[in-house]
Amino acid sequence: MKTGAILVLYNPDMSRTKQVVERMLTQVDAICAIDNSDNGKTENLFGTLPNVKYIPLHGNYGIAKAQNEGIRYFKEQHFDFIVFIDQDTLPEENTVNRLLASWQCLDNEGIKVGAVAPIAIDHFTKQPVTYSIAQKGSLNIGDKRFLEVIHTMSSMSLINLKMFDEAGLMWEQLFIDAVDCEWCWRAAHKTGARFFYDYDVHMDHVLGVGSKTIGRRSIHITPPYRMYYQYRNFIWLLRIPYVPRRWLRKNAVKYLLKIPYYLISGPDRLAYLKNIARGIKDGVSRKVKR
Repeated sequence: MKTGAILVLYNPDMSRTKQVVERMLTQVDAICAIDNSDNGKTENLFGTLPNVKYIPLHGNYGIAKAQNEGIRYFKEQHFDFIVFIDQDTLPEENTVNRLLASWQCLDNEGIKVGAVAPIAIDHFTKQPVTYSIAQKGSLNIGDKRFLEVIHTMSSMSLINLKMFDEAGLMWEQLFIDAVDCEWCWRAAHKTGARFFYDYDVHMDHVLGVGSKTIGRRSIHITPPYRMYYQYRNFIWLLRIPYVPRRWLRKNAVKYLLKIPYYLISGPDRLAYLKNIARGIKDGVSRKVKR
């Protein structure tokens, strides 16, 4: 049984990414690094590393296209599982083997497993991510404890490659935001797949560039260009019947809260507001291509 890691790169912090690659090379049979960077510097990191396939895209084509390149590569190499890994996510030692054991445990119970992933520890707050929007409930099997969710985030999600034959590849037009969510919802809709976090496996994960508390809510602050995709993709997803209504409701509140934050006290307010406005405009006016 062979497991590959799909590492998507975009102008990464080289020191952090080197840590990630070195950690993952001890846990998987191979890494496929797909590079969306536009600075030409990243290739130097992979020149002497064994078991790494480096694919430069020579421009930023989005995380979904990069992930699909990695999926196709590992399918051609006849691998069994893939695990996605972000350039700034640092998993614990032996994470992949533990996730494989978790996948097998769930599969033995007759569960169609879409993905199983570690609990993320926010790099900035050092607190576990709550997954409040995604939670469905807890599941105990022997000594293993799982949180069932409606979707996992892509980083460190372990997926059987056969799932992509059944559910399809990532939706490339989304580019970045909600790519992982949409694929999980589509897989659940088309195949009955279920999604889990293993409570006892963790990873250090960078969410945005920080977080701010507004009232009782904490929102993650992301670079200005991400606002375009967040607002555009949210409007597109309103039109998709298998998108969970509770995700739409809670994110509608979150995105409404972000507008006054960036308007009143956000950094580089004009850039953020321009991207939000463009995202809303294109979300409403542009057709969704599937």
